[in-house]
Amino acid sequence: MDIRVFVSEEVKTSSSQPVLKKIVDEFKLYKSGQGRPAHFGRDVPYDFPFSVRESGLAHVHLKDSTSKNWHLKKVSFSKTSNTALIYCQGAVQKNCYFLISILENAHETYRVKPLYLEYLAERAEVFREKF
Repeated sequence: MDIRVFVSEEVKTSSSQPVLKKIVDEFKLYKSGQGRPAHFGRDVPYDFPFSVRESGLAHVHLKDSTSKNWHLKKVSFSKTSNTALIYCQGAVQKNCYFLISILENAHETYRVKPLYLEYLAERAEVFREKF
């Protein structure tokens, strides 16, 4: 299956072109089942609040300076960090993904800006209506 990745303006402007290309290329390989990049950790959907869960919003932890004990032998689910690559998958076209945000200091942002996930969920829903 040919994986298609769409990237938000926020992600495009927050990363240099070479870094963005690397993230997109590695995300495509990962989602096509060709292995998980070493700096991709736990990949889980958001399960709260209900509206966010229903939007299909998910995130993969990216290795950062908070990534203690991020060993190669460690199970991916145990690899957590404070940086999240936030994305969603198409509702019908399961080979389509939308990279919505790369959020540093993610846990603090969720605490201080409780509506931030709702905002991202709305963007995910718009994408999922098209794909």
